[in-house]
Amino acid sequence: MKKITAQAYTELMLPWLNVLPDFLRTPPACPELAYYGTGESAHWPVQSNCNVFAALAVLSDDPFLPETRRAELRSTALRLLRYSLSTHLTGDRTATDGKQWGRHWISVLGLERMAHGVNAIREHLTADDRERFRRMVFAEADFRLNEYQIVAGISGAANKPESNIWNGGFLLRAALDYPDAPDAPRWREKATAYLLNGISHPSDAVDETVFNGRPAHEWHIAPNFTENYSLDHHGYLNVGYMVICLSNLAMLHFNFKERGQTAPPELYRHLKELWALVKQLTFADGRLLRIGGDTRSRYTYCQNYAVPAWLLAADLFGDADAEAFEARWLETIRKEAEYSGDGGFYSRRLANIRDHSYYYYTRLESDLFLCLSYGAYWRRKFTFAAGEPPAPADFIWQDPFHGAAVQRKRGAVRSWVWHGGQGAAGLCVPAHRSDMAEWQRNLCGELVTPTHQFPFFGPHEQQLFEAGFLSRGESEWRQLAPLGEGEGEYPYARQQTVCAALPDGRTMLVLDFAEITKEVTLRTVKGLNLKIPNDLFNGSARRYQGDNFTATLYGNPGADDTRFTGSPRLSVDGELSVLNLYGGAGLIIHRPAEPQIVIRKTAGPPLHSLYADEICNVLQTEPRRRMPSEIALDGGAAVSVSAVPGQGSRLELPGRLRGVEYRGTNGTRYILTADFGDGANALPEFKGRLLAKIRHAALWEIQGRSTG
Repeated sequence: MKKITAQAYTELMLPWLNVLPDFLRTPPACPELAYYGTGESAHWPVQSNCNVFAALAVLSDDPFLPETRRAELRSTALRLLRYSLSTHLTGDRTATDGKQWGRHWISVLGLERMAHGVNAIREHLTADDRERFRRMVFAEADFRLNEYQIVAGISGAANKPESNIWNGGFLLRAALDYPDAPDAPRWREKATAYLLNGISHPSDAVDETVFNGRPAHEWHIAPNFTENYSLDHHGYLNVGYMVICLSNLAMLHFNFKERGQTAPPELYRHLKELWALVKQLTFADGRLLRIGGDTRSRYTYCQNYAVPAWLLAADLFGDADAEAFEARWLETIRKEAEYSGDGGFYSRRLANIRDHSYYYYTRLESDLFLCLSYGAYWRRKFTFAAGEPPAPADFIWQDPFHGAAVQRKRGAVRSWVWHGGQGAAGLCVPAHRSDMAEWQRNLCGELVTPTHQFPFFGPHEQQLFEAGFLSRGESEWRQLAPLGEGEGEYPYARQQTVCAALPDGRTMLVLDFAEITKEVTLRTVKGLNLKIPNDLFNGSARRYQGDNFTATLYGNPGADDTRFTGSPRLSVDGELSVLNLYGGAGLIIHRPAEPQIVIRKTAGPPLHSLYADEICNVLQTEPRRRMPSEIALDGGAAVSVSAVPGQGSRLELPGRLRGVEYRGTNGTRYILTADFGDGANALPEFKGRLLAKIRHAALWEIQGRSTG
């Protein structure tokens, strides 16, 4: 593998300077100060200002740039830093909203993320800069020591792994940088408690390993991760925030390494185990395999903070896969920047966000600029061992807490998660095609009202077996923020889904059933709902082929475009195939007028993130009133990582029993059955091998004829 250099990062950063003037402002009568974005005292504007300062400071330290250019960059960086210092609670100015920032749970995140920038520009700080910086550090450290209590928990508001890491890291950094401070020993002690309650899990409650003079269980408050290192952050299985935790540990690791300071062992507590899981939840090109989905803009915030995490893994473990992720993700960044065409990172793909929220958009741009600066700076300062990554091994993992299962095998990735960011979601894609992956209700039917709605997960269970998994669960669709005065947020449908990842290593069977529970107007109904991203990352073109149907469809047509293929099977780019087993006369390709992969929120206009085609077996796009007990969805399909699907059909079963027979790509026959009723009808048994059986669902492997 070609060695990654600091210059590779710098080359991606420099074009962004063309758009930077659009986002820079000078406060009235203060030419010595500048701010980026909105300049407010709120979390994101403060962090964004720190982000851009740090990245400019790194560029100003680049020996390959002309000194005149470096001096100009340094001047802008110092103006941004001085704005942050002067508008802090220890400063002498207010931010653009008339307030000062600081002394709360997230106030030091920007300071942690900009630490390498301070190191890069340290020799150019004036005595006044250093004194202001010292006052700010002491004020923030004392707040964390005396006023902010450490909390932790598996879920809900108590789940704070990443903030415990950055708050503990800040206290540790303060103690090491200012050892003469009266409270430095107490800062150091509380830093231990914060860090040990970062990547914490249930077994820590009985762990005797000694940290800073006391056993781990005495420091332990509560687990933030489950025993198998899944993370329920922002209310769902959040792979992105697993990466955020690693990124903050990376910032500390490299800071102490550069400063010649010894990092304590609590900094690395459970780091290797978490990295081992995150590594498996990453595509070969560096894109995160976010099996639980994402409530924010695709491939931006958490994705970018994978860069410091990869550098950490490469430095600590000599991980060649981490370096391969890094190299390939840089190519993706380059591709999107070229697509934008003006020097900005997201100015074309995320134009909708820019036009609706300057506040949000400037933050997204600043995060990537900052994350590139980590590679530019650390690869300039340190030597990383390059190597060839090993051949990928098979991987299977489950997490009962989130109703999650994932398997990577034979060049395919298959997953199902009930507790996802935008409801339940499945995935079946070629392992080398991250551009085909999307989790927004993927492989789950949708029942959309004219206002906001959300499918809250209900009872679920799953079972792994030797070469796959079986999962079954329920979702309750609930209308949110209704328009009528006094109108309640009510549930209007119960959806049941069964998913089976077959032992062929390539196929998933999905059975879906939804019943209306309260009279409601449904604007859109989609069955199967296989999302196929069709945006810049795949060249905005997909090739579809079925029985008497062939089309190359280009992303984001700008008007609603629905193709009734009349075919029960479709191939996508010759690598992914779909077979409709029952429900609907043939597969439909639905192409919305606007990018429909959005940031999750309950009010306001949609903030677009990515465009996707939708393969459905049922599609309703006109508003229609639905009555209680009406069946809105009843269908089954197979999705397979293959050029053509296997063969399959529906089984004739009584009442609300459903079943399908499918011959997989390995030539073996399988039967999947489910009870979508009240359980009164027992599931049938077959002359074959029972692979898995859970409540109201079973999967059989059949030898010979598939008869009961």
